[in-house]
Amino acid sequence: MKPDWDALMEEFPSTYDVDCTAGGKDLCEEVGVQGFPTIKYGDSSDKKALKAYEGGRDLASLKKFAEENLAPACGPDALDACSAEERTMLDGFLKRSAADLNAEIKKLDKEFAAKYKQHEKKKSKFREKRKDFQDDLEEFSALDKKMGQPGSKTTKAKTAEHKAKKDKVDAKMDKINAEQKTIEAEGEALKEEEKKVGRKMMKSAAKANQGKTDL
Repeated sequence: MKPDWDALMEEFPSTYDVDCTAGGKDLCEEVGVQGFPTIKYGDSSDKKALKAYEGGRDLASLKKFAEENLAPACGPDALDACSAEERTMLDGFLKRSAADLNAEIKKLDKEFAAKYKQHEKKKSKFREKRKDFQDDLEEFSALDKKMGQPGSKTTKAKTAEHKAKKDKVDAKMDKINAEQKTIEAEGEALKEEEKKVGRKMMKSAAKANQGKTDL
């Protein structure tokens, strides 16, 4: 993973690594790192709100995530990052007072916090389920390897029993994979919903309008 991460840092200067066993130990404890390697992302000014990245660790996956989450977001200070649709939405926000925007932001923050919390609970339960399945899979793999060894004694009944176990493991794997895709899709849908209402853009507009009285 290290070469891929180094390549990512070259393209995205906002990414960096920290040695949790040396000088970065205090920072790692502050952001809740419990194992290595751990990737956290989010607003660095609010370290406790950083989220754990759980996607692929290869360069392609890391780069795709960075492009979607770490690139400059559309806002008053990054108009070039706005699509035509986003620019129209931003212009609408900039016509409203900071107080009006902040009132709506407060409501949206509460709403999305509840949705993300519910989604995180679902992900947590799934991780436990996947861990239990991994234990079952390793146990079956060991048995499968043992049966395939030269000189191992097998009977028709044992072969049938082994096949039944394999079918059960395969079916469970399909179910686990399907559930993972569903949870990932729900997470993407939640991000799209947040983007559609322009919550982050609304915050940047409120900050830009702070102190303005003639909007």
